[in-house]
Amino acid sequence: MTAPAVRMRWDNLAFLHWRVPTESLRAVVPPAFEIDTFDGTGWIGLVPFEMRESHFRGVPDLPSTTQFYECNVRTYVRHRGVPGVWFFSLDAATFLPVAGARLLWSLPYVWSRFTVRRDGDVTDYALRRRFGGRGTHVVWEKGERLPDALPGSLEHFLTERYALFSMRFGRVKVGRVAHAPWPLRRAMVRTCNDELVAATGVRVEGEPVAMCSDGVDVEGWALEPAAARGEDAAP
Repeated sequence: MTAPAVRMRWDNLAFLHWRVPTESLRAVVPPAFEIDTFDGTGWIGLVPFEMRESHFRGVPDLPSTTQFYECNVRTYVRHRGVPGVWFFSLDAATFLPVAGARLLWSLPYVWSRFTVRRDGDVTDYALRRRFGGRGTHVVWEKGERLPDALPGSLEHFLTERYALFSMRFGRVKVGRVAHAPWPLRRAMVRTCNDELVAATGVRVEGEPVAMCSDGVDVEGWALEPAAARGEDAAP
């Protein structure tokens, strides 16, 4: 196995998810992918967090690449049996990761301004895109530790994903990641004023299913052609 392309820590995350009709996702996800469902419906998620201790192979460590805020909007898909994540957008606070990910990974990164404050167990997290003006403002309070997410549970379906997909020059590519299982906590959402999910064209209603995590250490591998048939998702 090749060496990881990046080592990093995904720190202080919130997982905010809404149940949505599969048909609404089918309209905005490339036809190469099957919509992955739980209890017969699709899900769309807003995931704000901080990237820390990032080290990209072959790239000098710089303040703008080792630590920055990021927020992604995503759904869950399968390609030839392999489950993974499809990203609608990934907002990041610094330009170099945005440019590098768009160029090398064909991922829809967006350069944004962030304002994030932490006061004990409460995180006040806001961003505004530098171009186009859309943004999000989420305030969540970290709660008690949840039991380990078991396969077949909603918590496992929404969080334990070890592959991301992208389309590069019309072909499906997959990037693998490895990390320990998420140490999940309850999350109490105090504020959720979001425009990023709406920007996908998928409409959501009601309060999100909310969890959070103190974070995990992650290894990620470079994109490779998607497998011709199903295989384990972990590298």
